[in-house]
Amino acid sequence: MTKSALTPMPASERLKRFLLPALYRTSTHLALGAAILLLDLFASDFLLFPILFVLPVALSAWFCNARLAYALAVLLPLGRLLTDEFVHHSSPFVYIVANCAIRIAVLALLAFLISRTARQTRALEQRVQSLVTVCAWSRTVEYEGEWISFEQYLLRRFNVNTSHGISPTEAEKVFGTKVPDDDEAKPEAVTATAAKEAA
Repeated sequence: MTKSALTPMPASERLKRFLLPALYRTSTHLALGAAILLLDLFASDFLLFPILFVLPVALSAWFCNARLAYALAVLLPLGRLLTDEFVHHSSPFVYIVANCAIRIAVLALLAFLISRTARQTRALEQRVQSLVTVCAWSRTVEYEGEWISFEQYLLRRFNVNTSHGISPTEAEKVFGTKVPDDDEAKPEAVTATAAKEAA
């Protein structure tokens, strides 16, 4: 056995391996929301837990999707409304409804902002992963852990074959004369063809 196989995994790494997959499941966020509602139901009138509604809404907006976050943003305050009206009887119904509407608005805004940030973060991660590392000295490209020529990179990544030519600037440096571009060569070719036809 290798030394790395015998080394125990740190507790933070074990927690991450267990917790991250659970955060991508819809059931995790629904269970968390239900647990907070139950905690709120069995708490006294003096202990208020609606602030904890932020947790399932924020986590579902980041890890799952915006629809689930919006659903939780509506369902959790409605559950609190039912608890206030039928169990706690803490204040008049008008105030309970007003508090519910405020909670829905705030949680929906939170869900919108977090899901939008998550979407932009994922897009940025994809852009960063698509960056190409080019050696400043050899002009080779790092692709899948291997340094290869630019032509090989184009062929492997995009299935694009390449051909070689010389730019007018480099031709002038190498040969000392200016090589005409395709656009510059065409009028001369047409004039030369016209002169041959006239003769």
